[in-house]
Amino acid sequence: MRDNLVARRTRLARASILMDAIAKAARIVWIAALMALAFAPTASAQAWGDPVWSDEFNSTEAGAAPDASKWTFDVGGSGWGNHELEVYCAPGTSTPPCDAQHPNVFQDGHGHLIIRALKVGAEPAAIGSWTSARLKTAGLKDFQYGRMESCMKLPVGAGLWPAFWMLGTAGNWPAGGEIDIMENIPESGGSGPGLGPNKIQSTIHGPSTTEKGRYSLGVVFAFPAGQRIDDSTPPCHVYGAIWSPFMLQMYVDDWRKPFFIRTATDVPAGGRWVFNASFYFLMNLAVGGDWPGPPNSTTPSTADMEVDYVRVYKASRAEPPEMIAPAIKRLAGLATATIELRSSGETGFVFLTCEVDGADNKCNVDTGNTLNHAVVDFRSAGSRMAKIIVTSGDSSHAGDAVASASYVMVTAYTVSGEESHVAIPIE
Repeated sequence: MRDNLVARRTRLARASILMDAIAKAARIVWIAALMALAFAPTASAQAWGDPVWSDEFNSTEAGAAPDASKWTFDVGGSGWGNHELEVYCAPGTSTPPCDAQHPNVFQDGHGHLIIRALKVGAEPAAIGSWTSARLKTAGLKDFQYGRMESCMKLPVGAGLWPAFWMLGTAGNWPAGGEIDIMENIPESGGSGPGLGPNKIQSTIHGPSTTEKGRYSLGVVFAFPAGQRIDDSTPPCHVYGAIWSPFMLQMYVDDWRKPFFIRTATDVPAGGRWVFNASFYFLMNLAVGGDWPGPPNSTTPSTADMEVDYVRVYKASRAEPPEMIAPAIKRLAGLATATIELRSSGETGFVFLTCEVDGADNKCNVDTGNTLNHAVVDFRSAGSRMAKIIVTSGDSSHAGDAVASASYVMVTAYTVSGEESHVAIPIE
């Protein structure tokens, strides 16, 4: 009997241990499930769909003017602030040096817009030795955010300056801001470093309280494998910008691979980020001026900028990443934390910014992204890490200043403008 009782108790003990193990395993699975649910990749992929506005220049009539419902023109020859030589002419204008029989802008009947620079006077000469065209959507269509791009074949020659760009509607330049999606100048001949047929430059300009009254942030893109701006294969290169709240990404040919990213955190001291307002398009082919230098005998006297299309896409909704971080540990005048972000692997680039309470404190983000330290790259992974760094604005009272801070607010912005937030306490 005693042996049976011992055996029974042993079996019950084993059963109890087994039940406890099962319960513990169940709790672990349940907790893991909750954690997985908390970090589920809920964000939709970065997608663009069909253009919301475009001009394909598909008139079958050779010589047809651009669509008047989409484009208007800057005209005249004031030098345009850069000592340029061209006079800009609208279609149908015959006031010298413009000539309606030799238009400077027209559709070729094969799906292209031609912006043509024509030599009309002897050189060296003052303004008026060349005619050209400058198109804009001002007064017809303004834009705010999206993917803006054009496919173009550009001319090559001394003094030629093709550009695809945007101007802000909120005040005169530079108060309204400028987005230069693409500019090209010769390799030599003008002021500053040149570009040549294998490079383009993208730049943003904004207002500043500094002596110049403006700031400029730009990067040069070099085509790979010997490609050029006047390539026949491909018949045109795509120049574009992905424009979203507090962030601009510039790309050539593939919007998934930007070469230049700037955010509101990159604005230098004294400057203002003015790129959350409306802008309009411009396309032009300038001749001469300070930056490109003058034309010469090698410059083609008929220089064509060939535009296949101009398109604007709007991003579909991309859910912002979920963020989690431990409390920030304070150490003298410095406090840091590592934040984890979870999102869909195809959400693209997400701008991350932070604010800290206390007037004398500063907060910075470091995502480890070589394109921009404040931008998280979700193109190929759904989980990323970023460092939050809090410092004192007053180095002489570093400890006291950071000691006054109690939290950091981190905000993430997707290309569709969706936001997520997390408040991190400072211990």
